[in-house]
Amino acid sequence: MRKILNVLQSLHVFSILFFCLFFPFFMKGTEIASPSNNNTLLFSLDEAVMCALEHNEAIIAERGVVKEAEAGVMIARAGFLPKISAQGSYTRLAEVPAFEMPGPGFIPVYGDYMGYPDTTNIIGWTIGSVDTVNTIAFSMGETENYLARATLTQPLFTWGKILNGYQIAGLNLKAVKENYRKKKNELVFNVTKSFYGIFVLEELSKVTEDAYEQTKRHVDVVEKRYNAGLASDFDLLRAQVQLKNMEPQLIKVGNGLEMAEKGFKTILGLPQERVTELKGELKYEPFEVDVESLINEAITNRPEIKSLSLRKQMAEKVLSLTKRANLPDVALIANYDYKKPLYFENEWGTDWNVTIVARMPIFTGLENLGKNKQARERVREVRHYLGMLENMVELEVRSVCLKLKEAEKLVESQKENVTQAEKALAIVEKRYELGLATSLEAMDTQLAVTMAKTNYLRALSDYVIAEAELEKVVGK
Repeated sequence: MRKILNVLQSLHVFSILFFCLFFPFFMKGTEIASPSNNNTLLFSLDEAVMCALEHNEAIIAERGVVKEAEAGVMIARAGFLPKISAQGSYTRLAEVPAFEMPGPGFIPVYGDYMGYPDTTNIIGWTIGSVDTVNTIAFSMGETENYLARATLTQPLFTWGKILNGYQIAGLNLKAVKENYRKKKNELVFNVTKSFYGIFVLEELSKVTEDAYEQTKRHVDVVEKRYNAGLASDFDLLRAQVQLKNMEPQLIKVGNGLEMAEKGFKTILGLPQERVTELKGELKYEPFEVDVESLINEAITNRPEIKSLSLRKQMAEKVLSLTKRANLPDVALIANYDYKKPLYFENEWGTDWNVTIVARMPIFTGLENLGKNKQARERVREVRHYLGMLENMVELEVRSVCLKLKEAEKLVESQKENVTQAEKALAIVEKRYELGLATSLEAMDTQLAVTMAKTNYLRALSDYVIAEAELEKVVGK
C-alpha cells in the first residue's frame, strides 16, 4: 500500500511538471534588447500579454504579413490609374534611306548663223525627253536621330477584371488580418497558460517543502521515541528513508519552476538574464456556460472561419476573372515626342499621337479553359473545408466546456479533500506522539495530505486554463 501511494504521488507531480514546463516552448520567441539594469520586471497577466504582443518574434512576423497584404491592395488599386513612362533614344544610321527617280533630259540651244543653227555656239539648254541614264536621289531622313518620348496608358474597359483584382486583394487583406487575430489569440492563451503554470509550480514547491519539513519533524519525533525505547529500528530507518526520498522531488520541482520561468520569458521575448516576478493569484470563479450559445458565438467570431469564408469569396472572384479572360480589353495610349529630325527638317520639334487599342486573345492553347476549371474546383474545395471547420469548432467548444465542468467539480472536491487530509494528519500526529498510532500511519497520512494538495493545485490549474481556452475557442 505504501509503495502504491508513493507511485501515485510521483505520477501527480510529474503530470503537473510536464503540463507547465514543456508547453511554453511550443510558441517560439526570441530575446530582445533591454536596458542594462538589474531591476526586477513585475508582471500581471495583462501586462505579460501586452509585452508578448509587442515583443514576441512570431507575432511581429505576422504583423509583417499584414503589411505585405496592405501593399498588395496598393498594387491592385494601381490598375485603375494611368501609367506614365518616359524614354529617350539616339539612333545613328549607317546609311540614310533614299529613293531615286529619273531626271529630265536637256537639249542644247545653238546660236544662229545665216539662218542656220551654229552647232559650235551653244547659247543655252531646254528640257526635252526623260533621261533614263541620269537620276535624282531624295534622302528619307538624317544620319543622327534623337527622340525623347512620354507615354500615357490608361485602361478604358476591362470587363471588371481590374475591379475583381482589386476586390481580391482587399479580401486577402481581411483574411490575413483574421489569421493575425488567430495568432494573437493563440499567443494570449499561451501566455496565460505559462503565467498560471508558474503559479502552480510555485505553490507545488511550497507544498513539497512543507511536506519535507513535516516529514523532517516526524523523523525528529521518531528519533526521540527511539531513544526512549518506544520506537523500533525499522520505524526510524523507514522515516529517514522517506525523508531522503523527498529530496529529489524538491530538486525536480525547483528545476521545473526555473524552466517554466525561462519559457515564460521566451514567450514574452525577454532576455533570459532579466529577473521577472508575477503578481496575481490562482482564482476559482465558477460561472455557468451555455454550450449552444457559445457554439454559435464561436462560428460567428472564430478567425479561422472568417478567414476561410473570405478565401471562399476570393476563389469566387478568381472564377469570375477566368470567365472574362477571353473578352477584349480597351485602352488608350498617348505619346508626346520631342525629337530631331522633325519630319524632313533636321531640327528639334514636338509631336504627339493618341491611339485607342483593343486587345483580345484568340487562342491561348486552352490555358484560359484550364484556369476556369481550376477555379471552379477551388471554390468547391473551400466550401467543403468551411463546413468541416465549422464542425470541428463545434466539437472543440463542446470539449472545452466539458473540460471546464470536470475541472470545476475536481476543484470543489479536492478543496474539501485537502481540509479533511490536514485534519487527519493533525490527529495522527497527536496519536503517534501518544503511542496510539504507528510511524507508517503517520507517513501515509502525510503523503495523503501532499497528494490532496497536489490534486487540488492541478484541478485549479486545469480550471483556470480551461477558462482561458474557452475564450480562445470562442474567438474572443
